[in-house]
Amino acid sequence: MSKVLLLVGTRKAAFIYTSDEKRERWTISEPLFPGWNVFHMAADLRADPPRLYAAVNHPVWGPSVAKSTDLGKTWEQRSQGLGFPQDMQLAVTNVWFVQPGHETEPGVVYAGTAPAGLFRSEDWGHSWAPIDAINRHDYRPFWQPIPGGPPSAGAQRMTMSLHSIQIDPRDAKRMYVAVSGGGSYVTSDGGGSWRLFSQHALATSDEAKSFVTQGLSDAPTDIDPAAAHDMYRLRLDTKNPDRLWAQAHAGVFRSDDRGGTWTDVTPGLPSFHGFPIAVTKRAPDAAYVVPLEPGADNFRVCPGQLAVHRTRDGGDSWQVLTDGLPGPNNYQSVYREALDTDGLDPEGVYVGTSNGLVYASADGGDHWQTLPGMLPPVLSVAPLTF
Repeated sequence: MSKVLLLVGTRKAAFIYTSDEKRERWTISEPLFPGWNVFHMAADLRADPPRLYAAVNHPVWGPSVAKSTDLGKTWEQRSQGLGFPQDMQLAVTNVWFVQPGHETEPGVVYAGTAPAGLFRSEDWGHSWAPIDAINRHDYRPFWQPIPGGPPSAGAQRMTMSLHSIQIDPRDAKRMYVAVSGGGSYVTSDGGGSWRLFSQHALATSDEAKSFVTQGLSDAPTDIDPAAAHDMYRLRLDTKNPDRLWAQAHAGVFRSDDRGGTWTDVTPGLPSFHGFPIAVTKRAPDAAYVVPLEPGADNFRVCPGQLAVHRTRDGGDSWQVLTDGLPGPNNYQSVYREALDTDGLDPEGVYVGTSNGLVYASADGGDHWQTLPGMLPPVLSVAPLTF
């Protein structure tokens, strides 16, 4: 029987939920990293038992990638070399995303940071080196700081982050990254060179086009500014690695040719705006999003009903999934890393919310249960089955 862990990062700590493959009853750990912002957590199945990583950030002690070799009982946080070269005059303020490397490269781990940077470790996350080809990309002068990260002294912090590191399971040298306010890029030579590929993800509705024209006058002249601006979450479909999904600033998009062209699959959703997207790891194929209210007033919450939307036909149609989710008169958000699937049969789906609750479905989203506890605002969820 499989064991299921759900790794949860929040604004004040991390937590680990535990269940079996039935996913009917869950227990929750004590807080891990109390007082730290845990932006993202990941599991590395190339080790036995699986290694765990956490992107942890503290206003006093700074950022690091924490590592555990005993399923979260103990952690080691030293992250030697996780910083930009001096001449770039940038300091890492947050580690945003952690991604274990390809199965053929044991020990390789990637980290995305704010300000936007990509770093590589070859010793399971203990020491790091910057990947200059993306960190010094020709388009970097056009990357635009946007609101993000925890508030600082009561003010909104302006930043740009590199997130959504996705590796093609067929080819360790092919990897995709997304930069908030800076576009999405692909390498086919292991990080030696990077090509912008998000310029083909074009909004189709007048509302979305109007939304993305705000503050984009500095975009490069040879690409579409709306596409270059922001993909909030990029996912590679491991069942079909030529297929990419994105919840972007301008809607929900699907590519079937590794980012060469994109289809706007937003029609059928109540809103083009949202942050997370998740994709099943086994059949039947499905993708999930959580639409939010858009607009210049920055409301950007579920409009009274927390609802996950699912497509099983590549975005041609969407089903609303609310059985067991709170509403009406429930206004909350779901952040970009706080939606994921577990790959079991039937597929489990997990969503964490800005009000500190975590919901789980053991049947592909048809029915939901509330997991124990009320946590700080949830930043990320990551299931681990073994």
